[in-house]
Amino acid sequence: MNEHKLARGIGWVSIGVGTALVVAPTRMTKGFGMGERPNLGRFLGIRDLVLGAGLLRSENRAPWLHARAISDAGDAALLIGGAASGAFPRGQAMVGLTVATTFSVLSFVLARRLK
Repeated sequence: MNEHKLARGIGWVSIGVGTALVVAPTRMTKGFGMGERPNLGRFLGIRDLVLGAGLLRSENRAPWLHARAISDAGDAALLIGGAASGAFPRGQAMVGLTVATTFSVLSFVLARRLK
């Protein structure tokens, strides 16, 4: 496996998701199980755009992958808390939780390989 290509791929996914969150925040937050929260969507979108740009432009991608992993872990915690409190629909939150957890683990593992 080429870790550098995979890191760039995560960067492009971050750019794509970030763009979608900025352009269609309500649809995207609803799709990720966070209900209709456009301000949250725009915030997460800008964060993802910054992380994606860092992954694509940096020579040392490990710190950017760590930031990606931590932000995805934060998203997972947000989804768990939101679903537990009833703020987010539980069934839909599982979609976002699965995506966030998968990308968090992948980013942590990849960052360790790139060190």
